[in-house]
Amino acid sequence: MNIIITGAAGFVGRHLARLLLSRNHSIVGIDINQDHGLGFPIQGVDLTKQQQVDQLIKQVKPEGIFHLAAQASVSYSWQNPVDTFRTNVFGGINLLDSVKKFSPGARVLMVCTAEEYGQPPCHQAIDEQFPLNPQNPYAISKAALDFFALTYSQAYQLQVLVTRSFNHIGPGQSDRFVCSDFARQIACIEQGCADPVIKVGNLEAYRDFLDVRDVAAAYSVILAQGRQGEPYNVCSGQKIKIAEILNILIGLSSARQDIKVEIDPNKFRPIDIPSIYGDNRKLKQDTGWQPQYDLITSLSDTLNWWREKVNQENRR
Repeated sequence: MNIIITGAAGFVGRHLARLLLSRNHSIVGIDINQDHGLGFPIQGVDLTKQQQVDQLIKQVKPEGIFHLAAQASVSYSWQNPVDTFRTNVFGGINLLDSVKKFSPGARVLMVCTAEEYGQPPCHQAIDEQFPLNPQNPYAISKAALDFFALTYSQAYQLQVLVTRSFNHIGPGQSDRFVCSDFARQIACIEQGCADPVIKVGNLEAYRDFLDVRDVAAAYSVILAQGRQGEPYNVCSGQKIKIAEILNILIGLSSARQDIKVEIDPNKFRPIDIPSIYGDNRKLKQDTGWQPQYDLITSLSDTLNWWREKVNQENRR
């Protein structure tokens, strides 16, 4: 299958690309970072420029597209809402327009976010029927793309599908995200390049964490088997308090007896949803997908990845 992955050099993109390459798909990647070492071509297409996107789709004639490219940090979106909207909404619309014109038979997976749901009542698991109520600029931008994608599918009979993805974890994640942030700080403490203090934000929130390798597998099977014009939650279906995530990671550390925890006001969001976790029954029923990685394995692999990265940085 001839496939485009936008955001191919990013956290999920790398894991998805490895999975698809192992299945002998032909991949063209789109990313601002062209030094990825994964063994397939990366093009530096600016998705906010329609002419560049048109040229790409005309050239590649993809059978499948995974649209992962996004400004994905909630914190950054509060500081830069216009840039977030430009990247996430205009880039996605340009891609849909190009597909409509030059590759209308392509299957397109638009990766959106569970942040679109906002605050659920009574700490209930969220299914795809739950109304969207985004409460930060990143979530607003993704909700807009979600609506555009499903509307284009209906209006133009494009084979577009949407994910509403909950929190990812695993090796290779940026430390802008909470589990990876904790893991990086622990790795630095273990190697003596930081004081034995972990700085944290809100530890009382509950979130749904899914290993990035299970996320990649879910995206692949949704594109292949999902129903056109439908949204799918990609999640573990379980909630866990951020404080428990921190305790697990500290428990995996050789320096656990020396580590102290310190609240950092700069790590708090202007609006932070107390609890959000998903219902993944629709994904399982429509595709047969099942997660393969447990939480402890995901956190251990994340910490080990940061140990290696910090060690390499210290050798320079």
